[in-house]
Amino acid sequence: MARLWIIGPGAVGKTLGRLFHDHRAFEIAGIAARTVESAEAGLSFIGSGEVMDLEAFSPRPGDAVMLSVRDEAIEAVATRLAQAVDPAGLIVFHCSGARDLEPLAPLRGAALAALHPVKAFADPAREVATFEGVVCTLQGDPAALDVLAPAVRAIGGEPVVLEAAVDRRLYHAGAVFASNYLTTLVQAALDAHAAAGIGQADSLRILAPILRDALGAILERGPVQALTGPIARGDAVTVKAQAEAIAAHDPALADLYLELGRRTLDLSRRKSPDLDLTALAKVLGRPAGA
Repeated sequence: MARLWIIGPGAVGKTLGRLFHDHRAFEIAGIAARTVESAEAGLSFIGSGEVMDLEAFSPRPGDAVMLSVRDEAIEAVATRLAQAVDPAGLIVFHCSGARDLEPLAPLRGAALAALHPVKAFADPAREVATFEGVVCTLQGDPAALDVLAPAVRAIGGEPVVLEAAVDRRLYHAGAVFASNYLTTLVQAALDAHAAAGIGQADSLRILAPILRDALGAILERGPVQALTGPIARGDAVTVKAQAEAIAAHDPALADLYLELGRRTLDLSRRKSPDLDLTALAKVLGRPAGA
């Protein structure tokens, strides 16, 4: 069993470290963090390994090093690690969705990779318990992927290899739209309900079923075929009334409603090419043929 050295036992580092340990995908060798307290907390959660300074790491060929640090810190940590160890024969990977392999350049000589679990990491205990079936995208040197893909499967994940040409900025932006911005959209719905006089608890009860239905339909049939609502019907009267009502309470929220409406109009045209959307396009501030 290969050894794993962990740099950065935050939410992602704790979750993956614990999963790798529990499923015997790796033997946890050393854990380093910015502070001893953070490293000790990581060790307590992961349940294996040794707290040490990065400079005390002593990996041998075939070992893996995980840089589960903030995106902006990857290059500095890689530079520091390269000064502390001989990278030859190692597998070194970061866990960023947005960064490519360039921040790991100081460690050339190692097999380099990115392993990104496509999951929200809020509470490591919850993430460990709900990790089954999580897609983990992999990108990098074949020698690294040959080790990381089986490790992902061992912890219940689903490895998906991205081609070298994939732009990770755009790849991660897609995940941001689907996860982070979905949260923002739900908050916008709560804000509209609040303006109508509906409290948050009741609003969440009202929205929960339709959120689940919409997401299920999207995943089953794709966004175009899953589209419903006033724009899908070409209902310009309803959209205009809603936009005016929102603007009376929150002009910025109304702008968001209209911008999303313009995007949704494009989906509606794809779903129902014969539907007359001229009046709706005018309400949304978009030329009829645009």
